[in-house]
Amino acid sequence: MKNYFIRKVDKPKLIANITVGRIEGDTFNIYKDINKEKNIIKVINKLIKYNTQNVVLSKELGENKNFINALNSYNIKIFDGRWLIKYLSIEILDYIIEQKNIKKEETEIAITTNEITDLSIETIKILSKQYKKLTVVTNHIEKLRKIEKDIYEKEGVLIVVSNNKKKSLLNSSIILNIDFNKDVLNKYKINDNAIIINLEGNMKINNKRFNGIIINDYEIEVEREEIIWRENMQEYENKDILESILYMKDTYKNICSKIKKNKVRIRELYGINGKIERFS
Repeated sequence: MKNYFIRKVDKPKLIANITVGRIEGDTFNIYKDINKEKNIIKVINKLIKYNTQNVVLSKELGENKNFINALNSYNIKIFDGRWLIKYLSIEILDYIIEQKNIKKEETEIAITTNEITDLSIETIKILSKQYKKLTVVTNHIEKLRKIEKDIYEKEGVLIVVSNNKKKSLLNSSIILNIDFNKDVLNKYKINDNAIIINLEGNMKINNKRFNGIIINDYEIEVEREEIIWRENMQEYENKDILESILYMKDTYKNICSKIKKNKVRIRELYGINGKIERFS
């Protein structure tokens, strides 16, 4: 896969006859005003010429919606941490528990998922051992019956599998949303003060009484910084760089093992109605 790191920089005075920018190694330095549509088209054409499949955007370019839409329209994948977050969900939960001083044994948690994958199954198994009550909300109840039975027989832990829109999420103080989109999740009655960890795009709860926090974004620290080190790395999000390195088809356990090996930890969580940051 060809991955390029894209950043906006001033045009070097000693370089002439450069249209929109140039590629140096795995970095695409853009010199022209990227807010102009014609320059966006020139950048896209150059990326296509170099057979680009994936990109990491600088923090500045990550705020440019027109540029992002153009990349999406040409099926150029943007590493933005959304793939990685699915493998950091347990770390995010632990971070919230620590910062909010919550007792796991007294906490009801829910997982919302319709895609029954390796990731969702392993996440269910891990959390079923840690929390007082775990509810799995899904439209595919029958597909999870075997998992429910296996967990009870092997661990003696009873999880609840449900799709009751009025009751399933009502008492859960933390909701881990694996893949429900905004329209689907808003069909359920939700605890007004719940913390929602959203792994699927951006989320907003329409109920005006909802006062909880919806986590839509995050940043990480990587203790083995040499893994993500690169020139001008401060211009990029750590999570985006790491995602570009780890992104591949692999098992949930293998990817989580790589995350653990590189000593990744959550630095901050951002969302609607506030953020959760480490106590200083």
